[in-house]
Amino acid sequence: MEIGLFIGSIGSAGTVSGQVQQVLEAEQDGFHSFWAAHIMDADIMTIFSMAGKITNKIQMGTAVTPTFLRHPIAMAQQAITTSSATQGRFNLGMGVSHKPVVENRFGMKFHRPALHMQEYLEIVRTLAAKGSVSYEGKIFSATTTFTLSERHHLPVLIAALGPRMLKTAGQIADGTITWMAGPETVKTHIVPTIQKAAKEAGKDKPRIVVALPLAVSDDKPAAFNKASEHFERYGDLPSYRAMLHIEGVESPAEMAVIGDEAEVEEKLRGFAAAGATEIAAQIYPVGLDPVASVARSRALLKHLVGRI
Repeated sequence: MEIGLFIGSIGSAGTVSGQVQQVLEAEQDGFHSFWAAHIMDADIMTIFSMAGKITNKIQMGTAVTPTFLRHPIAMAQQAITTSSATQGRFNLGMGVSHKPVVENRFGMKFHRPALHMQEYLEIVRTLAAKGSVSYEGKIFSATTTFTLSERHHLPVLIAALGPRMLKTAGQIADGTITWMAGPETVKTHIVPTIQKAAKEAGKDKPRIVVALPLAVSDDKPAAFNKASEHFERYGDLPSYRAMLHIEGVESPAEMAVIGDEAEVEEKLRGFAAAGATEIAAQIYPVGLDPVASVARSRALLKHLVGRI
């Protein structure tokens, strides 16, 4: 199982130059990948394009870019450019987001999300592979040809949790990126559903990137309380609430990987055994010294690279 880092509402350096530096430091520490949310911060594809110039091997990916803000032609255009700027090390993660976000924040109608993603994905994948598309769907239409001759393989993953979206991920995409999914959910729901769809479509086994909150701490109650403070809001969203139900827990804080080094390593090995191909760890600080707390968690993850 590959180990990467993930920044979102927690962990971002807060500046463009700082986030570029974070990618470089992740590569220097030996991490396989660096993932970032693409909704409330700077344009992360631009940041990855900048980071591509000062890095050599680390994979970079969006986790995830909301589809409702971009026409699929625009999404493909930016992703292909980012892929070129990173020498083929960019992974496009896309998601429909959630009804409250789309309707209350974006001011748009959250309409037929499963069909929206299927059509959107078909257009993006076709443009990434061939550079041209002629598509007429029920929601999207797209007819264009890109002139850029340089083209790298562009892995495309989607945020898929429910059965229909997982089927689309297995049949059309390269895999899924999960959030608020525990090892039991990965083992009994995510893996069998997406792998069945991929097999039926004659595709290789899909990637399963598990994004998760993580804190190495001897004070597990404090780590749990801090997780509640940061992540409790995810329990209000139906798609995540469904994952909590499958896992048999009540609180999003129970999805955080917490404990001392041995306990966190054991839990990460549990995800590998469940079928996760990669983890994207969102480190969050616990205690009176947040810098030391983050450094401790990062040190363990660095140690585990290539060992799980």
